[in-house]
Amino acid sequence: MLNIEQALAAIKSEMKPSMGCTEPVAIGLAVSRACAMLTAPATHLEMVISSNIFKNAYSVQIPNAGTNGIELSCVLGCLLAKPDNTMEIFADILPEHVEKGQKLVAEGFVHVTVQKSSQFYIDCVATNDHERAQTITIDAHDNLVYAEKDGKVMVDKRQKTEEVKDDGSFDITKYTFADFLEAAQSVDVKELSFIKEGVDMNLEIAKRGLEKKYALGIGPAMQKMMQNGTLSNDMVTDVKLTTAAACDFRMSGGDGSVMTYLGSGNQGIETMVPTAVAAKHLKVSEETMLRAEFLGMLCIMYMKKYVGRLSPICGATLAGAGSAAAMTYMMGGNLEQISGAVQNMMGGVAGIFCDGAKGGCALKLSICAGEAVYAALYAMDGSIIGATDGIISTAVEDTTKNLTKLSHEGLSDVDMKVIEIMQNKK
Repeated sequence: MLNIEQALAAIKSEMKPSMGCTEPVAIGLAVSRACAMLTAPATHLEMVISSNIFKNAYSVQIPNAGTNGIELSCVLGCLLAKPDNTMEIFADILPEHVEKGQKLVAEGFVHVTVQKSSQFYIDCVATNDHERAQTITIDAHDNLVYAEKDGKVMVDKRQKTEEVKDDGSFDITKYTFADFLEAAQSVDVKELSFIKEGVDMNLEIAKRGLEKKYALGIGPAMQKMMQNGTLSNDMVTDVKLTTAAACDFRMSGGDGSVMTYLGSGNQGIETMVPTAVAAKHLKVSEETMLRAEFLGMLCIMYMKKYVGRLSPICGATLAGAGSAAAMTYMMGGNLEQISGAVQNMMGGVAGIFCDGAKGGCALKLSICAGEAVYAALYAMDGSIIGATDGIISTAVEDTTKNLTKLSHEGLSDVDMKVIEIMQNKK
């Protein structure tokens, strides 16, 4: 039986506010931590980042900067350096920071090396004429595992992070979707108030994303089409446009924080927003919605634990699968139907690959959010994909392992190929 107290602690630890895409933010935070150890300003940054970090930080807008850039993210982290920075570090960016940062980038202040690895890895060495400071961040966006100043080791937790657990002894892979459903049904709803805070935060960002065109403006475009009758005013359209609007705002570098989940703001949006919007249309109580969100979060955590925090597979497909489970729960679905909804998602959108964070992510989030609604409706109608199809196994847990094998082995070269295309396209 799943330990609900540990599960709640694990989910809480994976929900953190962040302003902007989490990869450039994590880069800035890592640099900030290194530069904060120096007594004089850094004169050079030497960075080593994994391919997944590069891919997700390359194109996306930096909050309050009005532009993008990995090198600029590094320099801004240096200019904003202080010991107590968080994942909302870029809230403090001013125009003069951007101007000075772009000048330093042009002067060669920072050098970035990309290593082929799906692991979350950022190594920053900041130097000046008399000092050297180094930080290493592994496995999670703010997980500092190593800090050194002039040869003196300040922090070294590298050996302890070879197998990072969600929360101490809690290992979600020991449980099944049946355990997750039982936990969602039995948890004291008062313990889920923190999830409501995350839902509200992300719905507010979606609201702001509908006020005007941000990034591609997918949310406002769909809203306009719904209002003029081109699209139906229904649950699917509302789920899709609200989810897209939140992503539009975030990917454009909008001045506002989202509640991330499992290290990703887009996953936080795709995890929380579709279920909340569907709850409104299904006219379920707040208690039912929160229990559904809790169930979806457990399902997503399980799948991400296998597939990886960063991977060639688009995170929206997995977060959308959790949303499908949550929606099915709100529709009164049983275990077979809830698992079936996730299976339907894996049979439908599992092949979407990640080509980095950018404005176009709103398209993928919207697609997966809409398919989550359909996957739930299909499952409730008894239309569930079978083990005769592709990577689908009889048990949803085994399908997850099949997807993991595909991601880790079959798509192992995708990230570097995406980076090659990014750097050479015209």
